[in-house]
Amino acid sequence: MTERLQSIPLDAIQTDPRLQNRNVGMQKFKEHSDAKRYKEHINQLNRSIKAAGQQVPMKVVAAEEGGNYELAPGADRPHHVPTRFWLVDGHHRLEALKKAGKAEALVEVIPGLGLADALDAARLANQHVIQPMSPLERTENAWTAFNLERDTYRKMSVKEVAVLLGVSENTIKRFREAVRQEGIKAGKIDPEAPRDKVEQQLQAYWNRKTTWRRLSIITWAMFKRERQEPSKRTSAAAQKHVAKMAAVQALLGEDGRHDDKSVVAAFIELGREADRPDGIAFLRAKYKPKVHQPVTTEDDDAMDDDVDHSQLGLEVARMHTQAAADRAHGDF
Repeated sequence: MTERLQSIPLDAIQTDPRLQNRNVGMQKFKEHSDAKRYKEHINQLNRSIKAAGQQVPMKVVAAEEGGNYELAPGADRPHHVPTRFWLVDGHHRLEALKKAGKAEALVEVIPGLGLADALDAARLANQHVIQPMSPLERTENAWTAFNLERDTYRKMSVKEVAVLLGVSENTIKRFREAVRQEGIKAGKIDPEAPRDKVEQQLQAYWNRKTTWRRLSIITWAMFKRERQEPSKRTSAAAQKHVAKMAAVQALLGEDGRHDDKSVVAAFIELGREADRPDGIAFLRAKYKPKVHQPVTTEDDDAMDDDVDHSQLGLEVARMHTQAAADRAHGDF
């Protein structure tokens, strides 16, 4: 067995939702648009493993934590031997192995160390023909890759990154143009910039913490919807319904998080407060959340960005309720 292909204990494998490509956009909200199909896939893998063992190795990257230093024969210094690994491909196989009662897994150790390397590797994984990603999943996976802290994919050529991520060049161009237009609207990109400065300004804007970090928590479908004109988005009645859905789901969406009676009482009180002549201003002033502001450094212009972090959570909650429509008609 080669050094890159080896058996490791299942409890040495650690996972992170960001490392699972499939339907990665919806995982940001702990949902899955095709849970039934994937549950059956896990059951099929489980039956196959019980009958013939694990046939396809999972892919992992060594984690920063843990590890031992060993001296190989003939070596003049010890080398690091990892004992913990990030899973970048094979989440369904991992579940099937656990279900089959296995203690070890066959894995391919991909070069790299730590979560950042694992995130880069994960965007290229999960291409196996047994359960290929849908076009929508590939698009959301590519969007997530573009909004990692590292600019690995942002700085690649359109053709190169499209091939790597399995999407069309037009999809990549739409990503870039959408973010460029946002940068223009924010006053961070000059729309009249000469051709040799266009790419430089786009990269500078996208590499801001306040840009990639905000875009990393929303899906491509949501970002597109936010850029549309309100008249093209929904009617006033539909917008009101979306707002009510967002409020109800935020407060009653998780069992036990809020007391039902307290929530109802709060809504009634909010209704009375909203009826005041200065209702909107009063509510904004009284209930504006106190959130942690991102720490900035001298080389990051986040201090100059006109970003209302207090509204970010509400925006994500509202967009969450609209995501189902995009999944329903395959808008990507």
